Amino acid sequence: MDTSEIQKKCEEFLASTGLPGFIVLGFQTELDKTQMVYSLKNMPLKGVVKGLTHTLNDLVGRI
Repeated sequence: MDTSEIQKKCEEFLASTGLPGFIVLGFQTELDKTQMVYSLKNMPLKGVVKGLTHTLNDLVGRI
């Protein structure tokens, strides 16, 4: 599955929830190559940044 197909599936899933939201998905395409896709639906940018900040803070705390 290529990046554009993964992007489309993320958008379809987010639309199917009927909720405002966002998805960020990182995935490994090759041993040393990582890709990312994201999708937003009726979500204010401030809320997205706040959510991503909390997620990054949690990830850093696990290192």
